[in-house]
Amino acid sequence: MDGFLGRMRQELAYNLTFGLVESVRELWEMVRTAGLQYPPNIVTVWEVSGAETFFSDRSELWKVSWRRELKKTFDTVLDGIAVHCFVSDRALAVLFNSHDWGPGDDGSPLPGLKRRIENLLALKFVVGVGRVYPDARQLAMSFYEARHTTERVRIVGGPDLDFFDALSEGDDEPLFEMEKSALKRALQKNDRRETALLIQKLKGMMSDRVDNANLSSAKTVIFDLLSVISVASLESGLSLEELFPHFLEWITKLRLAKETSDLYRMIATASEKVLVLESNDRNAEAGMITRAKEFLQDHLGEDLTLSEIARRQFLSPCYFSRLFKQSTGETVMEFLTALRMAKAKEFLKKTNQPVSQVAGTVGYSDPNYFSRVFKRRFGMAPSEYRAKY
Repeated sequence: MDGFLGRMRQELAYNLTFGLVESVRELWEMVRTAGLQYPPNIVTVWEVSGAETFFSDRSELWKVSWRRELKKTFDTVLDGIAVHCFVSDRALAVLFNSHDWGPGDDGSPLPGLKRRIENLLALKFVVGVGRVYPDARQLAMSFYEARHTTERVRIVGGPDLDFFDALSEGDDEPLFEMEKSALKRALQKNDRRETALLIQKLKGMMSDRVDNANLSSAKTVIFDLLSVISVASLESGLSLEELFPHFLEWITKLRLAKETSDLYRMIATASEKVLVLESNDRNAEAGMITRAKEFLQDHLGEDLTLSEIARRQFLSPCYFSRLFKQSTGETVMEFLTALRMAKAKEFLKKTNQPVSQVAGTVGYSDPNYFSRVFKRRFGMAPSEYRAKY
């Protein structure tokens, strides 16, 4: 594969996996640059089976060489049908477009691709498959689902190629379903008292209904509850980048736990961590939004992009855009346009600057485009506004 094309496909995979693509235009530009006909719509996570043993006592130089070989193999096998990127030193996210096949259908190429890659590398993989998302900008959730699936298979067992949709199948009455929903709502509201009460209730119910002698059975229940906690935090506005390290820590502790009593304490610890993150997040949001507004006010004459504005706040464009809209009721660019138009009115009233100069002063390099935006907003051309006022 061409080196440039390979880098563009890896960049596309990374940006979609971690939810960094904001606009449809940006998405399709990246897809075309990567030489693809369609954007991906589903994420799979491929994790080396028995990674702890495989990587034990390996040098950093060996790991670098191994990653190169792994990337080369995936490039060769998946050329033109998927894009991929590393998400850890032992796992890759592989993104497909499933318009020709569906998860679980006989037409899925995943089993054949898995066998081929395993034969070439003399390795075994655990592959988790997230759900299809028609809007590729939402693929961070598909990645979370795929990662969730691989972790569950690794901890409690199951097929080494598994689908997220299959995790909820089989139970007519899922265990603790009402309590899970209530816990999710309490976490989303940042209600500490209600969360603590539900944790105590769940501990009592698990003692009565879960086979405590069967550690694997207890881990399955705890894993499901940790997933509820994680989804609640994501839906409350936490970024995947912020949550992911904590989720991996919980999963590691779950995998290593030897006693069921250790497992039950994990739910309270994870819930408290999410509440703290949400609280810190909300306290930080107000200051961040204020700083962003001040930056826009001070730099409205510059050629600003959403990516640049978000970078100044040390956030991804997607996360920053969502927070700004939640706080102000406007998108970042709508807010910036309002500032520019207000400043343009002021210049048109108080100065004799030509319209083209006013346009440049408030951040529009194209005077014709500035005039169209102005007329659409105020119902008259800039020259008409100046004559009237």
